[in-house]
Amino acid sequence: MTGIPVRIAGQGGRQATVSSVGALVTSPWAYDETVFNELAESDTAYSFYKPRVEEQLVLTGIYAVADKQVSGSVSASVVIYETTSIDSTTVSKVLLQTAMVQDQIQLFAPLNILVKEGAFVNAKTTDDDVHMTITGYFLPAVGHHHHRFAAGIGG
Repeated sequence: MTGIPVRIAGQGGRQATVSSVGALVTSPWAYDETVFNELAESDTAYSFYKPRVEEQLVLTGIYAVADKQVSGSVSASVVIYETTSIDSTTVSKVLLQTAMVQDQIQLFAPLNILVKEGAFVNAKTTDDDVHMTITGYFLPAVGHHHHRFAAGIGG
């Protein structure tokens, strides 16, 4: 089945688009924030994003480089995860787990991963150093939409 070319435009000719993950975008959504950390110590928590009140993070990309310090023969396990505090190595939920060897580059994008409200996004590795950048944007927490819009209707 093929798509039918359709153009959705508002007054002034502003056109809706379809995102890389198939979402219809009718206005600019938030631009990505970007956080870099060097995972310089094994089995250590590196925090990328702190939770925001009534907001949730959407991860859009993960970029990782294993440098010369990483073993050429034994893979480094790398985990990006939800957790309860900025320095916690305890994994509440795995967002992405991979294995990397020396001089390897990995790119995971486009992603569209919704992080649990109130969760920190941390990463850790079993072999240093892994240079990592995680991109994403915050949106109103799922479930908080309804009362915000309803409050605006009645005044």
